[in-house]
Amino acid sequence: MSEIGDIFLGLPKMFQKDNVKTARTFYFSLDDDEKWTISLSPDKCEVKAGKPALDADCFFKASKEMFLQVWGGKYTPSAKDFLMGTIKSNNPILLKDFIAAFRK
Repeated sequence: MSEIGDIFLGLPKMFQKDNVKTARTFYFSLDDDEKWTISLSPDKCEVKAGKPALDADCFFKASKEMFLQVWGGKYTPSAKDFLMGTIKSNNPILLKDFIAAFRK
C-alpha cells in the first residue's frame, strides 16, 4: 500500500462526526494512479479506491507531493494554487469541511 493509500484508509479512524453536518462526497485524483472517493455523512465515513459512481460534491486534483504537503500541514494552498492549476477543485470551500472532519 502506498503512503497515500494508508492516509485514505486511515480516515475512518480519525473521523469527527460532530464536524459533519451535511452528507458530501469528495473525490481525490492524485497524479495518474491514486484515485480515492470519500463519502461523509453526520454518522459515517466511507473510503473507496477509485472514482465515485456519480459526480462528487467536491473534487481535488493535484500531484501526490502537493497532497502530502497539504495533508501534513507543511503547505497551505492559496488562491494562486487554484488559479495556476497546481490544484484543481470545483469547490475549494468544501475542502475546508473535509479537513475539519478529521482529527490528526
